[in-house]
Amino acid sequence: MSERLNQLGLQALLRQGYQPAEGITLGRITRQDRQRLTVLTADGPVRAIISPKNRLAKKNKILTPVVGDWIEIEEDTSESGMPAVRMLLPRFSKLSRRAAGDAPVEQVLVANPDIVFVVSGLDQNFNPNRIQRFLSMAWSCGLPAVLLLSKADLVDGLSEKLKLLEPILYGTPVYPVNMHDGASLEAPLLHLTTGQCAAPIGSSGVRKSTLVNQLLGVNQMATQAVRAFDDKGRHTTTHRELCVLPDNRGLIIDTPGMREAQIWYDEDQLRDRYQALLNHANDCKFTNCRHLEEPDCAVKKQTLINTQFDHLWRQYCLVAYGITDVSDLIRTS
Repeated sequence: MSERLNQLGLQALLRQGYQPAEGITLGRITRQDRQRLTVLTADGPVRAIISPKNRLAKKNKILTPVVGDWIEIEEDTSESGMPAVRMLLPRFSKLSRRAAGDAPVEQVLVANPDIVFVVSGLDQNFNPNRIQRFLSMAWSCGLPAVLLLSKADLVDGLSEKLKLLEPILYGTPVYPVNMHDGASLEAPLLHLTTGQCAAPIGSSGVRKSTLVNQLLGVNQMATQAVRAFDDKGRHTTTHRELCVLPDNRGLIIDTPGMREAQIWYDEDQLRDRYQALLNHANDCKFTNCRHLEEPDCAVKKQTLINTQFDHLWRQYCLVAYGITDVSDLIRTS
């Protein structure tokens, strides 16, 4: 396989057991415009189409490819003349939210991310409750997160705001950054390696697109100024786009701003993320232990001697049970 596909994260796909067949064109979706896709392949970018005959059905649900997905494409004989999606390959991760409406429906935002960059402004956009919702959005999908606090060059009182965040971070790395200064973005980039993908999420106007432009070294993503009187942004980014960072430093997906972080609970991905912690559940006194207020809980005992497990347990309590204050639970260990 080509170096280009390795830059796109092919090794993670191969670790899932995928074996590409001879003569098949493999690629990763970098942009989606309705039923038309931009796909980066070993030979470069191509445009492909999701034709009706190639809608990908699984258990009576239609799976629509999204940005970040790996797909196989084939020459199409339809009127469009574009290559068509032959197969959507299994996802090893996804960032989802609950779609608007009363019914519990999953909306997959991006496929196969390795980490989520939660971005929040330090101006009037700063809201610890909202930040916690975005962090929970990542954790509930089984994804690690880091927090980028933008506009650090424009505000005072940084230490006070960082102190407000301490109770909700649960071990999350935090980086106050200036999106126009590449040097301040070096530390967050250490969480990425070649082929790994970051998905920034946050409200409009927190400079997610500016972040992408700074990392790319070009003004690829459109940006707009926020309103001065309330620091609220406009929805400049209207689509999701995967970009390859220079010098094999990883991938990043620019995403539109979100007014609300609607949480989608993915039990399988959640179990994978917290497996190291939950492995101790076999030693709990009760076989149906929820690892909350139950006595002789082996999971909680681990949190008392392992800081990393303590952080994971607090995240687990939040996303699985909606518990933000675990002080009473700790006393029942």
